[in-house]
Formats: sequence, C-alpha cells, structure tokens
Amino acid sequence: FLTGKAEERLSFDIQREIAEALGYHDRPGLSAVERFMKHYFLVAKDVGDLTRIFCSALEDQQAKDTPGITGVISRFRNRVRKIAGTLDFVDDGGRIALAGTDV
Repeated sequence: FLTGKAEERLSFDIQREIAEALGYHDRPGLSAVERFMKHYFLVAKDVGDLTRIFCSALEDQQAKDTPGITGVISRFRNRVRKIAGTLDFVDDGGRIALAGTDV
C-alpha cells in the first residue's frame, strides 16, 4: 500500500513508516522500527511453525497404504525405525523425529 504497487518484501525504506502507522513507539533500548521488526519476526516464526504442524497433519491424513505385499507387511511392522549411528533420532514414516521425550 505504501509503495503503490504489489510488494512482497518488507524493505528497509518502508519499515519505519509501517512501524509508525501501526503505533509502535521508541522505548528505552529499542527504537519503534526495531520493536516492530522484532514483533514481525516472532509472529512470522509462529505462522511458520503452525504451517509446518498443519502440513504434517495433512500429510498424515493423505498418506496412502503401500499396495501389494509390501503394504501388507508394513502394517505388521512398527513404522518407527532407529536411524543407524544415532541414539537420539528415529525414522518415523519418512520423517526424522526424536527417539523419546527426554531427548
């Protein structure tokens, strides 16, 4: 909106204007634009984390059984396998995961 065109980047030249428009003010130790950018990146990280969780859940829902004899055998096998050479990680259906909650 500030640049008058479609823009997907939050460039340095408009960060200060956006911080002011959103009501960010200088505080001891951080300027308004620093506070805005810190908040922006924290929110962006949360969005990324939630997106990964959501996509992982969708992948699990959409996962199809392997056809044929391999599919029959895999139903009887544990889908979590230890990764050779490591104690802390396992292969959980094609994803690397922690071996336990205490890791």
